[in-house]
Amino acid sequence: MYNRKGEKNQNKAKNSSILSSKALSKRIEEIFLRFSSALKTAQIYELNNLTFIEQIRSLFSLIEEIFTEEGQALFQFQENTLFLNNNRIKFDLVSFHNFKFLAGEFRRKEIGTIRFEPGLDDEELAEFVGLLANSREKKDTSFENFQTELEYKGINHILIEKIHPYDPSVRLKHEQVKQVAKKVYFKSITHLKESFDRHKENKKLPWKTSRRLIQSIVNLINQDESFMIGMTNIKNYDEYTVNHSANVAVLAVCFGSRLGLEKEEMIELGLSAFYHDVGKLDIPKEILDKRDKLSEDERKIMEKHTFHGVEKLISLRDSNYLPVKTLYVALEHHLWTNFSGYPKFWKRNKIGLYSKIVKICDFFDSVTTERPYRDHVLTRDQALSLMMEKSGTEFDPALLKLFASMVGVYPIGSLVSLDTQELGIVMEANSEVTFMLRPKVKIITNRKGGKIDGEIIDLTELDPEKGNYKRTIVKSLDPNKYSIRVSDYFLTL
Repeated sequence: MYNRKGEKNQNKAKNSSILSSKALSKRIEEIFLRFSSALKTAQIYELNNLTFIEQIRSLFSLIEEIFTEEGQALFQFQENTLFLNNNRIKFDLVSFHNFKFLAGEFRRKEIGTIRFEPGLDDEELAEFVGLLANSREKKDTSFENFQTELEYKGINHILIEKIHPYDPSVRLKHEQVKQVAKKVYFKSITHLKESFDRHKENKKLPWKTSRRLIQSIVNLINQDESFMIGMTNIKNYDEYTVNHSANVAVLAVCFGSRLGLEKEEMIELGLSAFYHDVGKLDIPKEILDKRDKLSEDERKIMEKHTFHGVEKLISLRDSNYLPVKTLYVALEHHLWTNFSGYPKFWKRNKIGLYSKIVKICDFFDSVTTERPYRDHVLTRDQALSLMMEKSGTEFDPALLKLFASMVGVYPIGSLVSLDTQELGIVMEANSEVTFMLRPKVKIITNRKGGKIDGEIIDLTELDPEKGNYKRTIVKSLDPNKYSIRVSDYFLTL
């Protein structure tokens, strides 16, 4: 009787703890969203605006509650992750852009910590948020200059600390990120080629090196997602499998970041994408590159690469570390969301999340790459349109919608014609839903059709005199018809 009672009390305490944890998590999420909203509002309105005042009051009220419950209110930015009182701030599809915005503001000011002290009032909080919002308009945006401004304004109950010099998010200056990204991308291709060559001698796959490369890709994506997506425009006809696998890994990690996966989960997803096609190493080249339609026997051999992939990953691992999900991805990445596809006799009532992600990225990169058996290579927007037609049958609808928002209505790397008779390459998708049709574009020809090394233009830019947009996309074009190598424009940045 005593044991039962004790067990009941333990369960009650456990349930209470879970409820308390959920309540705290929700409170943290609310503070994060209010902080983002207040900062965005301050960039638009004056501090005496009623909308801004309401945002500050809500944020201040939440901070007071955290003070009461936790004894402190501490925002931290570490390794491209936001924390409140050592609790990682999690985000979903809706809050991702708020996270990206707030993390960007922290990084821009080199702020590692914001500590709210007891004695803080809503007026002081409003002054702080206003200074943080307006600092982007000033030439000197250094941490030291911002700290001096806070002292001058008499803001004594909000303390800031500079981000740690060894945090991955500040190791690289803005102009360095693209150069390092190129090196990591090509190193990934070289590494995969060496890894795939090792299997001929039945040598182990270098998992530790692969993991380090994926970790570098994760860090770079957190700093410049658009450029990393742009790098996947690089296509190597002769080294299709390794080039394709590297592209799928980059796209998958970007996808994982959009989903709000933990860093370790993103690395695991990246590794799974890296080696999703390892089973094709056992498929004869004459079948892989056959121009004509495969015979039934050849089709069966091709479809076995999913099983070969699992066998190879197990037999060639160089340590006990082998994510189980990596095996599932190798096996499932050709299964449709309605359980069509192959392997046909794979009996399951669900398909893994990583497998669904890799399938989307695999298809997108594949149909936009020239192959011996493909008469027509799709442009990126054509590929996206085709995939949308298969939503709910071949691809998971919710995931495909997220993928479309990630690469953009006019996907990064698309060649577009503008209403100014100029041609441009889409370099960055616009995260705001309102401006999805207005990405950032690099101008590559002038109005007369002459090739130029033009600027990167934000298509949301307005003509100050007329009040309308300076440039608008008319349509997307096939770069092959204009003898334009899109990848060159990313490699020269």
